[in-house]
Amino acid sequence: MINFYREFYLKSSYFDTLLELLILGAKKPIKLSTFQLAERISKSQQSASQHLLYLEKSGYIERFKDIDGTFIQITDKGLNYLTNLHNQLQNAFEKHSDSFLFEGTVFSGLGEGAYYVSLSGYKKQFISKLNFEPFPGTLNLRLINPIHRKMKLQLSNSSCINIDGFIDKKRTYGTAKCFPALINNKEHGAVLIIERTHYDNSVLELISSVNLRKKLQLQDGHSINVSIL
Repeated sequence: MINFYREFYLKSSYFDTLLELLILGAKKPIKLSTFQLAERISKSQQSASQHLLYLEKSGYIERFKDIDGTFIQITDKGLNYLTNLHNQLQNAFEKHSDSFLFEGTVFSGLGEGAYYVSLSGYKKQFISKLNFEPFPGTLNLRLINPIHRKMKLQLSNSSCINIDGFIDKKRTYGTAKCFPALINNKEHGAVLIIERTHYDNSVLELISSVNLRKKLQLQDGHSINVSIL
């Protein structure tokens, strides 16, 4: 276990909230309601309130009110915790720059995956470059942890298997990047990062030769891990 955890152990869900506050700029006082925080961390307003209370009692944040509302600021203890973690992660990335491990929650997408994966212009490249014919559809994961969302951005800038765009009678289709992956330590497939997509860095799209939902018995809300090979 990372050494500084022995002194400042923080449950992962509370850590996610503390990191989200840092992303929102809480090194300085920020005005933030529990409703706004709940939306940011995908929790109920009650859970967001509990997280803030815990972080405040533990000395990671401080809160104060004035006529404009409630303000939150990360304390020196909280900043030291995050700085130490940042240094640990940076060292790990420098030593294992090609290693990526994600964890996400399954959710139903917009239904576009089956259409695009089945297009001949893409399918032929998947078969020739990935050595498998993908099941017509993608498995969508919501990356809750802010660190994993940052990792996806780093992944998109890493070496990959390029899928070329093409033009047919209807329209022009953009490029894509593929990263061979092991899904839930069981099934091989690939992370698919599409040039033109409705999703941001909080979503990971997966393809495989099998129906991952059926093979891994997955439903919306289930958590799985993905290792980039």
